[in-house]
Amino acid sequence: MNRHIAAIIGATLVWGVSATQAAESPDELNKAAAKVAVELCSACHGPGGNSISPTFPKLGGQQKLYLAGQIRAFKAKNRSDPEAHDYMWGMAATVDDSLVDGLASYYASQPPAPGKAGDPKLIAQGEKLFEKGDSTRKIAACAGCHGVNAEGQTIFPRLAGQHVAYVIRQLQVIQKELRKSPIMHGIITELTPDDMKAVAEYLQSK
Repeated sequence: MNRHIAAIIGATLVWGVSATQAAESPDELNKAAAKVAVELCSACHGPGGNSISPTFPKLGGQQKLYLAGQIRAFKAKNRSDPEAHDYMWGMAATVDDSLVDGLASYYASQPPAPGKAGDPKLIAQGEKLFEKGDSTRKIAACAGCHGVNAEGQTIFPRLAGQHVAYVIRQLQVIQKELRKSPIMHGIITELTPDDMKAVAEYLQSK
């Protein structure tokens, strides 16, 4: 664990105690969660969840139920892909249970990051896979769960505007079953590296 992450965890321990002690009503809990998001989580995920580094996902406009579920999975150490272990297990352990929904609500309410232009050919290929899948390889359309505009729904995450490198990395760790995702395991089994790149380019452009 690098010094930067260790320092953030240390600060989070302090905030986790003080914020929980001060927060009694739902409104106070939401304010406390927003404060943690702004003053701590933004170090990696950026202001409003608009991260710059592709190591860390963009969280602005993310689905609340999905986010809350992921934070709880980090806390329980049920999500064990390498990045989850290296960055989020320690961070999530310091977040009081009462603040989880508040953090998810905060990021869900932030404006999503705008899409970025990319290779038109790759984007077109990715759009086709996302919207229609590939029946010859038994690849289902991503839009069925993630929405026609990749905005996500309930427990299915928003993917629009996400970093290319982050999307590819998540597809890789899920395909290798380093990250447990029963629904996704069967769907992306036949995705090639080129498929992943195309879908990721399309999603970042949204």
